[in-house]
Amino acid sequence: MVSSNVLGCLAIASIHCLAPQQSLSQEAAHPIKVTFAVVVEGKEPFSAEVSCLPDSPCHLADQTDPGIDLTITLYSGSGAHGELGIYCSPNPCSFQNSRSRIDFSGRRATVDILSGEADSGITTLLVVRRRPRIGEVLISY
Repeated sequence: MVSSNVLGCLAIASIHCLAPQQSLSQEAAHPIKVTFAVVVEGKEPFSAEVSCLPDSPCHLADQTDPGIDLTITLYSGSGAHGELGIYCSPNPCSFQNSRSRIDFSGRRATVDILSGEADSGITTLLVVRRRPRIGEVLISY
């Protein structure tokens, strides 16, 4: 009788030790509520709140405007730091750094959306192109 209890405890301990570490860290990660608003010229402004896991891309979307695709990644262990990504269609857009991704810091951020395709990052332009501002993204978490 005692030996069956010992074997049972040994089986439970071995299952616990063999559990993948990634699943344990995923369980420990708590979702972060992100509130965002998008204002684009000529379109109805929209806002929403989503729950995102740290260190993984989170899709910020609005069902009424499929032409704008936003993603946010909030980094854990770095205070309030993250990355915002954008893709617009049919008219391309990017951020003020001429890229489709931009880093931000702080629990609140406002990022301008500019008209025009994001630079590929392979070449550096000798002349700075002025691109019109077509909107902004406001983030709070």
